[in-house]
Amino acid sequence: MTTEPEKTEPAKSHAGSVLTSAAVLFVLLRLLAVSHYDWHTCFALLHTLDLDDAPGLFLGTFMADTRISSVLLILALPFTFLYLVANRADGKRMRFGGALLMVVLVALLVSHVKTYHRWWVPVGAVALAAVLVLLERAHRHPRLRDPITFLLRRSGVLVVVTALTTAAVVATPWVPLERVETTSGTREYYVVDTPPGFLKVIGAADRKFEIVRDDEVLSREELTEH
Repeated sequence: MTTEPEKTEPAKSHAGSVLTSAAVLFVLLRLLAVSHYDWHTCFALLHTLDLDDAPGLFLGTFMADTRISSVLLILALPFTFLYLVANRADGKRMRFGGALLMVVLVALLVSHVKTYHRWWVPVGAVALAAVLVLLERAHRHPRLRDPITFLLRRSGVLVVVTALTTAAVVATPWVPLERVETTSGTREYYVVDTPPGFLKVIGAADRKFEIVRDDEVLSREELTEH
């Protein structure tokens, strides 16, 4: 009875180390992608982040590029549904976590469709779910079930790989695009930090890092994608 905690503690510690390393790599890849892999801009952006910015960074990555968010919703909803079905007999914590994730994904889907009128996103998610269910139920062809089972059993690894891939390719910053009018002209910026008296921004076109004084700013207008 006393050996069970000794076996589980190293596993938990290893999993925590892996997640921490993945989170650090995610942030680094986001900074590199947003700066178009420019070393100086990436270094400057690094000093605009705080620990409190982590939730916004992760969610902003998902919501920044509507093409990426459309694809991720189409993929995430069916696999989360199958994961819930496959683990329906497991503990309450796993069922609750999966159900909570499903609720969040459905809410994001509703908001996404309402905002961008991309009705093909839920259609694609339903179609993919139907294909996966048919493959899962193909009892006469066991080989067809193996890929689904393989993916579900490695869902954690797939989530990490997907998150890191997204971080590396999404060049859109995690903050809204703004049209900023200053005493020297009007340009489009991503405002990444607002310390007292200054705006830290990167140019939408050239991705150059700049610091603008508050007294130089005449107006700011948030630009939205339609």
